[in-house]
Amino acid sequence: MRRAFVGRVPARSLSWFLGYSRAMESESEKRLGFLVTDVGRLCGKRFDDLAKSKLDLTRAQCRALVYLAHHGEINQASLAEILDVAPISAGRLLDRMEEGGWIERRPNPDDRRERLVQMTGKARKALGQARRVGDEIAGEAMRGFTPQEQEQLITLLQRVRANLGAAVER
Repeated sequence: MRRAFVGRVPARSLSWFLGYSRAMESESEKRLGFLVTDVGRLCGKRFDDLAKSKLDLTRAQCRALVYLAHHGEINQASLAEILDVAPISAGRLLDRMEEGGWIERRPNPDDRRERLVQMTGKARKALGQARRVGDEIAGEAMRGFTPQEQEQLITLLQRVRANLGAAVER
């Protein structure tokens, strides 16, 4: 019997490889960086799964829209930095988004070398759908948490982000 492989993991054990198992308890399981990264990976996979049926956007495109909604019109290089991608990668992402009618780009009147990026009305409507997908995932992730525990977790993660943001700014 021949097994299908995904990377170096047999396909039949892929669900174990991608998911969480209580048997994974180890020193790494108790480390903030590992947990935050793993939770992010699992949220991302779940977002991708739900977005296929509910959105006409990729996860990367949704992230770009969330940052544009937060920052407003912004130059392309700053958006690439916020997304933590190379400027050329951001350019390709924005090319696809512009072709799809999600964003508009225009030259910066104060600096001809820059291009400013802004969301379209179509993107604003889709962002609401993307947030609902995110809310659905948050509900799944925090199943069994009391409302107070949910609020506490969010507050603690915001503090962690603020602490790390301050450290990065130094």
